[in-house]
Amino acid sequence: MTAEHTKQGVFSRRSLIKGIAGLGGGLVVASFANLFGIQSASAGHDRKDDPQLILNLAATAETLATTFYYAALTSAQFRLSEEDVLYLKFALDAEKYHLDFLVSNGGRALTNQFYVPANLLRDPALFVQVGADAETAFVGAYLAATRRFAELGADRLAGTTAQHACSEAQHLALIREIGGFVPNNLPLPLPIYYNVSDAVPTLAPFLQGGQGFIGPVTAPTADQIMRALGGVKSDRTEPYTRVF
Repeated sequence: MTAEHTKQGVFSRRSLIKGIAGLGGGLVVASFANLFGIQSASAGHDRKDDPQLILNLAATAETLATTFYYAALTSAQFRLSEEDVLYLKFALDAEKYHLDFLVSNGGRALTNQFYVPANLLRDPALFVQVGADAETAFVGAYLAATRRFAELGADRLAGTTAQHACSEAQHLALIREIGGFVPNNLPLPLPIYYNVSDAVPTLAPFLQGGQGFIGPVTAPTADQIMRALGGVKSDRTEPYTRVF
């Protein structure tokens, strides 16, 4: 994977974990993994994520996503076009919809407080980079969840996490569009995780902080999200679990 050059600079899609988790240097990822009951934070096909772990990790990631998009809509110190704001509102609404599904199925976010790169809301290039990398991680994690649920014979949950992966891929494209990059550059989403818990090193700095991170920032409430959306609401589609 090579860097993409546009009028706005260079956008590297290389080394997701190095790009994000590396910002929080010195983190003890294993200690974060222990909070989820994960025996090892290293990637490996021998580890078997259980459904509760998958739901909890996904709920934590979705809570982070709502925090990210809410902060952009309410606190960004760089200019966003009306079209960009609309993209972000639809993304925020979708992430809240994902989170509500996960919670209704027993998922529990580990925390509602997160750390973020210090210049995230002042530097548009950093905002786009972190947003695109985070969405890449979310897509990869949901693909891993789909694989694992299929392995467990939970076909309806597998279908639903595949839906979530599709939605996150849309957000990735829109973040790239906001940054001035070709939005649909990938013929297939990146298969970066085999297990959902392999995403732990990517999430760790957002939960633990570290060099270059500030916080914690509290996730928005449902009422705060509603106010930020200002009446914008995505066309509701039913999850696979409710259709079949």
